[in-house]
Amino acid sequence: MKKLILRKDRDVLVAALILTVATALAFAPDAFLPMLARAFLLEWVLVFILILTWAVWRRRAWTGAASAMACLMVLLQLDAPSAPALHQHTETSLRIAQMNLLQPNRRHAEVVRLALDSDADVISFQEVSEAWAEVLEQELGQAYPFHRVVPGDHCYGIALFSRLPLDRMEVLVLEDTPVIEAVVRSSKGAVRVFSVHANSPGSWGDHRRRNAQLKQLATIVSSDAMPTVVVGDLNTVSWDRAMWRLCVNSGLRVGTASTTPTFPSLFGLALIPIDHLLVSPGAAVVASRTFFIPGSDHRGLIVDVAT
Repeated sequence: MKKLILRKDRDVLVAALILTVATALAFAPDAFLPMLARAFLLEWVLVFILILTWAVWRRRAWTGAASAMACLMVLLQLDAPSAPALHQHTETSLRIAQMNLLQPNRRHAEVVRLALDSDADVISFQEVSEAWAEVLEQELGQAYPFHRVVPGDHCYGIALFSRLPLDRMEVLVLEDTPVIEAVVRSSKGAVRVFSVHANSPGSWGDHRRRNAQLKQLATIVSSDAMPTVVVGDLNTVSWDRAMWRLCVNSGLRVGTASTTPTFPSLFGLALIPIDHLLVSPGAAVVASRTFFIPGSDHRGLIVDVAT
């Protein structure tokens, strides 16, 4: 009898711990450490499912019930400000590729071949070093004659290449980080495209800088009613509060699959979605997919956009 009581007490204690963790994930404030924990909500769901499976096998009623409730609580947090999907037979006006190169990556020839084979009208690159800048301009310049490269040795060098004519292209600076804005003349009219690499929120200060960048970006995007696409490594998951604020304040919506991971890319797999393509009400996504980038720690995106 005493063993049975102790077993039940442990069961209740574990259940309480599980619900405490789930509650913290669901309702934690928008601060640095909670943000890091919430970035891995998909993995937390997997953890709770494994605990639930064990609890059913071991007949731990309280632990099982708490795990099931924790799964539900966390799954409800995966809501993202997503754009409505269009029918796959909708005519595409613009194909955009997104590629974070990983600055020390030396597999130049493979990446260039991949970029050319993507058949993208516009390609957005991040982590463009001086070495990468030289390679991209030499190898892609003919196929993509309209381009701007802003190299940097601090992992925030950026580039935008287009095979379609541009009405304008300029470099903006958000919290000391370059962002490229271009107006692309697509088959259906002008589309404004932003290539972005937001600060990696690896510290309290970087977390604040990333949020400030996204706030400034929302202000810029909302200042013009032209159909707009924002593409790049935003260093935030689609369900993060920073993403919600960006979308609410700008009118943008997440066009790519909100739970498809892109980072860190290991053996063709990834854990969290931080590379995105967002669209304004004047644009919509027809289809999107991720792809392996040789030598990079990110998966790439190819997205067909209609305007």
